Amino acid sequence: MTFQDIFITNKNFADEMAGSIQPFLKDKIKDDYFVNTNGMKLHYQMLINPNERASIVISHGYCEFTTKFAETMYYFYEMGYSVFIMEHRGHGLSERQVEGYSKVHVDHFQDYVSDFNQFIEKVVISESLTEHLYLFAHSMGGAIGALYLEQYPNVFEKAVLTSPMIQLSSQNVSGFVAKVVCLLSYLPIFKKRYLPKHHDYDHTFKYPHCSAMSKARYTYQYNEREREPHYRTNGATYSWIRESLNVSKKILKNAHLVEIPVILMQASMDLLVMPEPQVQFSQLAKNCTLCTFESKHEIFNATDDIIQDYYNKVFEFYES
Repeated sequence: MTFQDIFITNKNFADEMAGSIQPFLKDKIKDDYFVNTNGMKLHYQMLINPNERASIVISHGYCEFTTKFAETMYYFYEMGYSVFIMEHRGHGLSERQVEGYSKVHVDHFQDYVSDFNQFIEKVVISESLTEHLYLFAHSMGGAIGALYLEQYPNVFEKAVLTSPMIQLSSQNVSGFVAKVVCLLSYLPIFKKRYLPKHHDYDHTFKYPHCSAMSKARYTYQYNEREREPHYRTNGATYSWIRESLNVSKKILKNAHLVEIPVILMQASMDLLVMPEPQVQFSQLAKNCTLCTFESKHEIFNATDDIIQDYYNKVFEFYES
């Protein structure tokens, strides 16, 4: 089987997702929770392929959730892989440190890395049928993945970092304002408060002003948010932005510790993360290939030709 045999076009996406992929995954996916060392219940899904070539562990991005990656999980399974995905703390069905479902909050970015390592040790390693582990990490999950590869260099054999948040885009915010926000974030009154202009989920359909180029794929994700209140993460707290702004230096400082083969997928029209730090990371890591696409932030939700090129490169890399 080749990827072309299973690829779903934008035109057919809604029908294929509802008629084939979701029923297929529902029959095979196992949903469960594990408890981390902080006593938090973190939700995960696993999709075990009985003829497993390797296990692919997905690290999702900011405001994302398991079912956003249903198409990706389907492709990975059909191409011979088992798939594991954990919803990071504060996302999806995982426990939160703030009230409601809209705020994205973390005290320390390292908490994400610690959770991810516990997921791998407690669930992934014990449930995988082989000893081959591959990483697939997107956006914020790419920052978590990069830190993980630096701190645990021998767990994964290969890694795909797709639009990784090596450095968050400043969105035209001055360095002075960023410093003030970071200082305020240490005050208890601001720590878990929304950043200015961040707010609760308001049901707005944002296409085409979003990170996806495929309207069908964006619509599916929007409908998932409407269906499940836990998927309505929408805005960052002062603490989250402080940690996300500060993580860049840590990632680049230790990028040379990444020893395994990595492919970094860069989106040329990305407005959420900076391109230059991605290039720096690819140069500092020992074995990293940079691949650029004419896409917005979510390359796997771009146009048909870009998505096909993207996944072909992913599978060529994993299978090499």
